Amino acid sequence: MSKSFDWNQLHQLAGGDTAFERELLEMFLSDAESSLMQLADALAANSVEMVEELAHYLKGASANVGAIALSQAAAQLERQAKQGKIVQAPRTLAQLQALCRDVKVTAMQH
Repeated sequence: MSKSFDWNQLHQLAGGDTAFERELLEMFLSDAESSLMQLADALAANSVEMVEELAHYLKGASANVGAIALSQAAAQLERQAKQGKIVQAPRTLAQLQALCRDVKVTAMQH
C-alpha cells in the first residue's frame, strides 16, 4: 500500500511526532467513517449536492494525512456529482469504504 499512502505527508503534518501521527490518523479515520456514512445517506436520498460536498471534504481530508488513493477516489466521486452523474457512485462509495479500511490496517501495521 506504499503508493496509496504517503507516510512522508503524515510525518510532515505531525512534525515527526509518531504519537501525534497516530492521533491524527485515528481522528481522520473516525471522521472519514462518519463522512462515508453520510455519503451513503446522501446517495440514498439522491442528493447530488450533498454527495459533491462530502466527496470534496473527504478528498481534502484524505490528502492532508497522506491517504492518496482515498483522496483520488473521493475526487472521482466529486467529479461524478459535479456532472450530476451519480449512477456509478455506489460503486465508488464501496471503493472508498475499502480504501478507508486499508488505511486503518496500514496505520495499525505502521
